[in-house]
Amino acid sequence: AKDHSFLLDVTRAECGPDKKLKLILRKKFSWKNYPELEEFLIANREEYLRHSTLNYTMQQKKYNNKLTERMIQLAAEHGYAFDETDFSFVTVRDRIRCYYKSYVQSMKKKGKVIGYAARKAGLVTSEELEESAHTSGKIFVPTH
Repeated sequence: AKDHSFLLDVTRAECGPDKKLKLILRKKFSWKNYPELEEFLIANREEYLRHSTLNYTMQQKKYNNKLTERMIQLAAEHGYAFDETDFSFVTVRDRIRCYYKSYVQSMKKKGKVIGYAARKAGLVTSEELEESAHTSGKIFVPTH
């Protein structure tokens, strides 16, 4: 079994001694029940989808890892921890990917093709891909 204690270590470090841990996020949680976290995903959706058109290049992998790291920190800042028995870094990253995948599928049902599907459908030019590949990823954190 992998050691997932780093997730709680990050949470303890980000929460600090003066903040209480509000909740442990379990396997079947829904992003919509945690508005601060879903807002983060929404704020980064366009950038995530831009990277997804690159079809898992090293740049996309680095971006996805940075996004996951920031999500874990943001959760901790709001007093949430990912249950270390249900989550590892990779499973948090997979949950983020699934969130965006659901968005892409819902847009497809509405007749809009985005992300890697747009590339496969020939809706993204090689010039656009080249430009995207040379643009570094940004992580956005919504402020209130």
